[in-house]
Amino acid sequence: MNHIDKGAAIREVRWQAHQNSNSEAPENTMTSIQYAWDLGGIPEIDIRQTADGIIVGFHDATPKRTTTAPEAYQDTDISELTYAQLHQWDAGVKFGQRFQGEKVPALEQVLVLLANHPEREVYLDYKQVDLTKLAELLHRYKVEEQIIFAHNDHENCKTIKRLVPEIRTMLWIPGRVPETTVQKVASVRETGFDSLDIIQLHLVDAEEKGTWRYRLERSFVQETYQQLKDAGLELEVLPYGFDRDDLFDLLHMGIRRYAIDEPKVFTNTLQLYANS
Repeated sequence: MNHIDKGAAIREVRWQAHQNSNSEAPENTMTSIQYAWDLGGIPEIDIRQTADGIIVGFHDATPKRTTTAPEAYQDTDISELTYAQLHQWDAGVKFGQRFQGEKVPALEQVLVLLANHPEREVYLDYKQVDLTKLAELLHRYKVEEQIIFAHNDHENCKTIKRLVPEIRTMLWIPGRVPETTVQKVASVRETGFDSLDIIQLHLVDAEEKGTWRYRLERSFVQETYQQLKDAGLELEVLPYGFDRDDLFDLLHMGIRRYAIDEPKVFTNTLQLYANS
């Protein structure tokens, strides 16, 4: 194996704080966003639009799981609620008592911070918004180059790229059925990776763990990484589980972009890699 400058490798790593399964802060809140920035990562915000047209950070279609919405509203679609209604409910206390008082943020709150900190970035994971309205908002705050737009529909990535040429786009591809993942990557490659900057592969644990932990074959991940690199794109991986050796293996492969559910565990393991 060629010598690897581990310090340089760590400095090259970029990581996304994956929101809806983040185990260290309440998802899609200003606290979780700042937490990721403070650790040196890039927060992800799931974006939906309220009945009165406000784009908010929210993963689920309804407020039931993550907020203190009254029973009468728990199964109401976010698109049928006004921002004022959504904002009155607590979005942190279900995660932990010390987060009581957290509110569902409007995307504009985050963009104001981005505009004042050009070194920061944010992933926007598309759930349900008007892309034209989103584009107008990004242009208004002049943060286009600080945004990574993420979705699993290639057409939406193409659309936002036309509306906001400066934006980076990431197509995420599930990994539970390897054959489907392989076909999806091949299909996107046939387009010349049209309008894409990053492809994210989900690394789901294999039913039987061997020297390689995941369902997607190691050779496929390595080949995809090289194809994207040759095309001037990046590979991002979302390992749903990892230990020290798994992460070291991915880093040795050259992968420098990750999506992570446990940011502190990840950054601690990166430090182990640097010191090993």
